[in-house]
Amino acid sequence: MLLLGAGNCFRDQVLEVCPACRNIGGLQRTLEGSSLETIRHMVATGLGVTVLPSSAADDPSTQNALVAVRPFSDPEPSRRVALAWRVTYPRSGAIDVLRAAIIDSSLPGVRPVGRKLS
Repeated sequence: MLLLGAGNCFRDQVLEVCPACRNIGGLQRTLEGSSLETIRHMVATGLGVTVLPSSAADDPSTQNALVAVRPFSDPEPSRRVALAWRVTYPRSGAIDVLRAAIIDSSLPGVRPVGRKLS
């Protein structure tokens, strides 16, 4: 199992969803990568398998004939990402534009949750 390095939040999320991944072949430092792109190249060279966020796995510009992508069966694991800013931030309009751009991005799995807070 190839994962991002210790302390990376995505690595922690993968291990939270799949605790058994801790023991697949032993998580050795030599089987860790510093970025998703490094991990993808490690998979392409035959070093192992990995879990990628759907936005990284479905990007057509990163497709490689040596790498097969398989989605999870239901229920798919998910994660929540939030925008946060200082209450006194003077450009709240910029936050609104960024939020709209993310929602309109058509990235797989992007869904607004809850309501917009002011």
